[in-house]
Amino acid sequence: MFIWDLKAPAAKPARPIGPEAFGRTEDTSVYWLGAAGFLINARGTVLLIDPVLEYQNGNKKVSELDIPLRVELPVEAHLIPKADAVVYTHSDDDHLGLVSAKALEKAGAEFYGPAPVFEKLARAHVNLDQVKSCRSGDLIEYPDMKVTVFPADHPWQLQDPFKYGKPFRAGDSVGFIIETPDVKMFFPGDTRLMEEHLNLEGIQFLALDVSYCTYHINPMGAAMLANILKDAELMPYHYGTFDAPTVPAHCGDPEDVAQMIDNGAARVHIKAPGDPLIFKAGKMICRH
Repeated sequence: MFIWDLKAPAAKPARPIGPEAFGRTEDTSVYWLGAAGFLINARGTVLLIDPVLEYQNGNKKVSELDIPLRVELPVEAHLIPKADAVVYTHSDDDHLGLVSAKALEKAGAEFYGPAPVFEKLARAHVNLDQVKSCRSGDLIEYPDMKVTVFPADHPWQLQDPFKYGKPFRAGDSVGFIIETPDVKMFFPGDTRLMEEHLNLEGIQFLALDVSYCTYHINPMGAAMLANILKDAELMPYHYGTFDAPTVPAHCGDPEDVAQMIDNGAARVHIKAPGDPLIFKAGKMICRH
């Protein structure tokens, strides 16, 4: 059993993401944005996952969620020049930042998520012509990118239903398999380990949830999944972003998980927010 550490490490200082990251490329870049957020540029198609990318009133020490930050953001949502799609795993605030959503609406993004996401965006008056509900098994397609919606299991409200309300049911949270000409990726979202995870095939990149929360995959489950997906490069998330040491969901240590993964020293890429992994034709490459 893991005892989570109040002194879990901060992420590395963010590497700024400039406008060039949103243009046409000949490969696929994957950026961790801090917290649970990711940015993918697949040969010019730009997709964001769970972006929370605005400060509170311009204060670079506080997130739009009114949570202190341990690192600065690699890019602010209102500075993103282009976004084809934004996909949300679920409606929790630390995955669906409404200030960010309103900024990305202006960038032309289409929004996808399970029903509670649709409802939250609708209440925030995001243009419903740009919002689509999705559920497990759905296919979302763009040039050079195919997104398959995957099940997730995240009833975190069971910690205290009287305080937090009705737990998420099946379908209220999801993950995503994303395929480009260069790489097949899996983003599990917030989820406990499921039988469906054990049947995944051909995954070359895994977003590795290192959160200590028992309603996430947790360090042991993350290591188990990484060892099953033995050919996947691994990028940790859910650590070192929010200064919230009493909240296990925001705390984790990628080094702890790496130690339990076969060849973890080579496969676990502990990147600064904004520092990408790049894939071309099925292989991870370096680009200078």
